[in-house]
Amino acid sequence: MIVPRRVFFSLAIAAGCLSGALYYSGTQRAEIVVMARDMDVPRPIGSDDVELRALSADLVPDDAVRSLAEVIGLVPRTPMLRGQLVLTRSVTDELADFRSGQVIASGFRAVAIPVTAVSAVGGAVVPGSRVDVLAVPIVGRAPAGRSAEVLVTGAIVLDVRGESGAAYVARDAKSSAVAFDRIASVVIAIPLLDEARLADRVATSTFVLALLGAR
Repeated sequence: MIVPRRVFFSLAIAAGCLSGALYYSGTQRAEIVVMARDMDVPRPIGSDDVELRALSADLVPDDAVRSLAEVIGLVPRTPMLRGQLVLTRSVTDELADFRSGQVIASGFRAVAIPVTAVSAVGGAVVPGSRVDVLAVPIVGRAPAGRSAEVLVTGAIVLDVRGESGAAYVARDAKSSAVAFDRIASVVIAIPLLDEARLADRVATSTFVLALLGAR
């Protein structure tokens, strides 16, 4: 059976159109907002802090900010680095209460719980985690008969602090530095009604954090 030339001609045209469409989609560029400088301290974003950069449209996340006007005056939720893409979820109109980017919700209070890495799920607790707080009485300090108890359930972790008092940063396993910080406390958000009871247990108990799974 002889195939008419017009069939080959039609296939060639279709293939050319497909190649052109693929090339066009692959070379499409989109302007997105990126950081023009590092921002370590939470503050409103200024015009000198951000800039536009063209990227392949296929590489741009759906929630990437496309206009400088959209982010001027907003506050990064966490420290940001030069060249980092600005996403809608990474900025807010509220100034964060902690360098972690966490904000104390209305009606809640921030309280620091003294813990070590072992009692903080081996150091796996990070800002944004949700934890249960268990108090284990210290013999000789706690009233006789008191047993381990769950003080708070589902508390959000606002920050993790080191022995230096600064935000805790895990040591890089590849680093040759000898000195490094250790986890000393975890800052959690608790309802106002739980303040007094938790403060009482600080002097008479040690604390263990139980990490909640994703909801």
